[in-house]
Amino acid sequence: MEDPNTDTIHDESFLTCKINGELRKFNYAVNANDKPATEVEHFVVIGGWEKEDMNIGFGISLLIPEKEGVKETTYSVAGTNTLELDADYYIQNWNGGKHTGTTVYSGGRSDGTNFTLTITSLTKWGVKGTFSGRLQNGSAYVVVTDGKFSAPYN
Repeated sequence: MEDPNTDTIHDESFLTCKINGELRKFNYAVNANDKPATEVEHFVVIGGWEKEDMNIGFGISLLIPEKEGVKETTYSVAGTNTLELDADYYIQNWNGGKHTGTTVYSGGRSDGTNFTLTITSLTKWGVKGTFSGRLQNGSAYVVVTDGKFSAPYN
């Protein structure tokens, strides 16, 4: 575990996972939420895109009740809204140079989905961890495995 009192600058920021068994790298502009303004951090938001065009991306959000705060631990949710943990895999759709919409696979709190986030490091620099789950778009599902990230605060 890193010393939470240090403000070390890391050159290492990444967000990768397998989606339906295929390795995907969302390493462009990986970041987390703004640095916490209080001693207790109440939420963590992590995101990144595959390329500079920002057409395909992945995001994770976790909100913890104010008194508890985010910790270095594992959070899991499966089709329930008792824990505010969600993940989104999104794809911008284009046809003839025109944006026609966004396909979003979401999971965590909706029926038939699940998501697990393990925070392994929470420092002044940012947040690191692992993730996996089952995300849904209508009747279509994707399985996310081997997820890992290292995201600096904005």
